[in-house]
Amino acid sequence: MRREYKISVNEDWVSPEETLLDSSSDHQDLEVPISNSIFRASFFITAVLCAAIVIFVFDLSVRRYSYFAGIAFRNRSVNFSVPPPRGIIFDRLGRPLVTNEPVFDLLVISKEVNLGSAERMENAEKEKSEKSENIEIDRVADILGRDKSEFRTFLSDGVKNNSVFFARSGLNKNQVLEIKNLNPKGFYVVPNTKRRYVDGPQFSLVLGYVGKISKNELGVDDYYYPTDIIGRLGIEARYEEYIRGEHGRISFSTGGGSRLEADQPLTGAKLSGGQRESKVLNKDPAIGNSVVLNIDYDMQKRLFNELFNVLKDSNYSKAAAVVQDPRTGAVLAMASFPAYDNNLFVEGLSDNQFKGLFENKSRPLFNRAISGLYNPGSTIKPFMGMMALEEKIFSPSDTIRDCVGLTIVNPYNPNDVYIFNNWRIEYGFFNLKRAIANSCNVYFYIAGGGLPAGQAGYDNIKGLGVERIANYLKSAFADSRLGIDLPGEAEGFVPTPDWKLTARGESWYQGDTYNISIGQGDLLVTPLWLNSYISAIANGGTLYKPFVAKQILDSNKNVLMSFESELLGKLSFSEGTISEVKNAMLETTISGTAKLLGALPVKTGAKTGTAEVVKGRTVNSIMTAFAPFDDPEINITVLVEGGTSTNEGLAIRATYGFMKWYFEEYGNSVSYPQ
Repeated sequence: MRREYKISVNEDWVSPEETLLDSSSDHQDLEVPISNSIFRASFFITAVLCAAIVIFVFDLSVRRYSYFAGIAFRNRSVNFSVPPPRGIIFDRLGRPLVTNEPVFDLLVISKEVNLGSAERMENAEKEKSEKSENIEIDRVADILGRDKSEFRTFLSDGVKNNSVFFARSGLNKNQVLEIKNLNPKGFYVVPNTKRRYVDGPQFSLVLGYVGKISKNELGVDDYYYPTDIIGRLGIEARYEEYIRGEHGRISFSTGGGSRLEADQPLTGAKLSGGQRESKVLNKDPAIGNSVVLNIDYDMQKRLFNELFNVLKDSNYSKAAAVVQDPRTGAVLAMASFPAYDNNLFVEGLSDNQFKGLFENKSRPLFNRAISGLYNPGSTIKPFMGMMALEEKIFSPSDTIRDCVGLTIVNPYNPNDVYIFNNWRIEYGFFNLKRAIANSCNVYFYIAGGGLPAGQAGYDNIKGLGVERIANYLKSAFADSRLGIDLPGEAEGFVPTPDWKLTARGESWYQGDTYNISIGQGDLLVTPLWLNSYISAIANGGTLYKPFVAKQILDSNKNVLMSFESELLGKLSFSEGTISEVKNAMLETTISGTAKLLGALPVKTGAKTGTAEVVKGRTVNSIMTAFAPFDDPEINITVLVEGGTSTNEGLAIRATYGFMKWYFEEYGNSVSYPQ
């Protein structure tokens, strides 16, 4: 019999889901309401995220649109930094000593140049295009007058290392036209300027030159780009940060084709090449500030020519000269031989020119006026005279008899005798005035080192001694740089017993003191220091810092900066002492070794000197002078290297020629650079 079963639903019914619940759970059902706090938190988080997205999108697309558009543009473009024209350098009367000449350079865009690949292209059209571009490159090499293989190597190296570089600077008119007609891919003719130095060799020592920036220098200053030039030596280097100007910028962007196309019209310049003549100039370059010097155009040329003529007539090649205003320390003219033409660096040096400048033993790039170290010879005697008077070794009226020589006998070996002779035999009495005028060595031997042991006379004078000599010289900055605003100034050297013992393992002898007392031995100074200390005698005792630059001007010739005279210190001598020595220097031109200067139309104070370089064979001829005597306005020092005893007057000749011209002709007419 069939049975029927029925299931009834009542309140105790268990849903299937409830069978899955943990028996220990406090919840009776999975279906429970979600808390309102969860909805509120979710809404808040969603709202914040949406707001952040809106703000971010607004920042990208609106607020910083220009910034990111610039990045996008640079990512599809090549940017070329346009070198700015450098500032002009003027002499003290505003005459230009250097100019900027407009030129055209050949610029290469690396991503456009196709030098060919090692593997043949599968695509015939690309292969044909590559052959055509190779022909273009060879044609460019022909236009530039370069070997095809070398030019390809040059381009290959340039493409690997730079996105933009110059293939040639200073194109001539025919080259510009030929390249424009050829219209080679990746080559652009761009406007530029090049430096032209007026009377290059005559001013190169002061102005210096410009050259391509090196890789090492690129990492030092963020200002520079690989296509830039930088000042080297002279004013060009010293005032580089003022002269160099501000870069312009040209941007080439990739268009629809494979070549770079311009995005804007060019303002202020035109480029040509790459199948079009449109380019973009985002920023015009700004010319650098100009520098006005204390250098006088006429004085500089005259000093150079006087020294050149003396060297030419005597067959010597090395010399230095400097002219200053003793009232301020301003450098009015400066020359150094052998000279060099700084225009050579603008055009680019050939191998022979490079060797002649950088491998030449005569060192034409070496500024002997500020970097050369020389024995001052007898030109140190005015300084020694001031020391002797100040320390009361001698009074102005004290005399020695005869200027012949002194003999020192070695106390440990009587057969060991040292003789210190005068440069010529003279008899009679010598006071300070006559000793300076006639350059009596014996007077200054005694003043500096005293009488030899065991030799009576002159009240057994002990002399200054090396310590006092060294201290006085150092107080006058003989062992220091004076701080002239030209690179490469050397500091002099004042020897001491401690130095000799340490450096040579030898004791200091009386003969060493004798030697430095007449400017020989190990005492070394620059011609600039000699001129500066004589200037101090001329002006009454003030040592000024020598300076070449006078003003910095902006592009509108407004004065941005002026350079005034700067006091370094005072000579450590009384006014009376300085006056006595100054009068003795006047006597030198009346009755002494510089009588030639007595023929000048003004009274002049002077001191001659010869410094023995190779004993008995070669000497340096030195001359220093100032005038007018009562109110000096110029001071000059001339040094000629490597003469013989018969040519000791070379420096005097050059000095006389310059001073005669200055006091008889200078100022009658003003000449201007051509």
